[in-house]
Amino acid sequence: MLNLYMRNKPLIALINFSLLVATMQQAVADDNTAENEWQFAAEAYAWGPDISGTSTTGGNFDIPLHEIIDNLEMTIMGRIGAKKDKLTLFSDIIYLDLSTDEKGSFNIPIGRGPGLTVGDKLDIGLKAWVVQPTAAYTVFETSKYNIDLLAGARYLWIEVDLALRTTGPFANRKVKDKESEHNWDGIVGASGRVALNDKWDATVYADAGSGDSDYTLQGQAALSYKFDSFEGRFGYRYLKWEFDGHGALEDLTIKGPFAGALFRF
Repeated sequence: MLNLYMRNKPLIALINFSLLVATMQQAVADDNTAENEWQFAAEAYAWGPDISGTSTTGGNFDIPLHEIIDNLEMTIMGRIGAKKDKLTLFSDIIYLDLSTDEKGSFNIPIGRGPGLTVGDKLDIGLKAWVVQPTAAYTVFETSKYNIDLLAGARYLWIEVDLALRTTGPFANRKVKDKESEHNWDGIVGASGRVALNDKWDATVYADAGSGDSDYTLQGQAALSYKFDSFEGRFGYRYLKWEFDGHGALEDLTIKGPFAGALFRF
């Protein structure tokens, strides 16, 4: 079980980003943008996922939400976009920096065999960037519904830093390992939005693609509520990669609830 301890830095960058967006939105709140002009939006959100995957040596890892929160060093999560008529351009940006330690017995893989069990302390560092530039085009739109088709790319960079101080047959030795994975994948997908009433909307989103990965896919479902100066959103997000087996990971899955604030200006 991870040795959990609270840090005081977890969402500093996210808070600053949210305050900046709020200031920008307030400064242009009185502007009436024509439909044929560019309209801009920015969203700051918090995603609370579980992270799981399989390494190329056959080891599985599963980091639940409560351990991510307790061991979070820094995170940035946001989305910026621009819309003109039926065309929408947006980018989704996620950065995670986790650091923790675990005590107990650990298995060191040796080739494709069962490996060797040693201990006593494992320091774990995990950093990751996910960047997704995307273009969407509205193909169906009424006062209540709209459907967009989209295409873009998804970039993943993830680095895992392990330091194991061993006991037993390798007493007082320290084994270090740092591995990173980076992938560019092209994606295509669709999104839909329905107005439930004057205040509430429901949205669904799905994409899939391939490139450096064997495949990657994503799904989202959310509800949004229109406040006077911004739009609040909450929902569930699923993001997965299946790799080609030549890097550090065989697969990676990030899934869980999210909540955010969307500002238009």
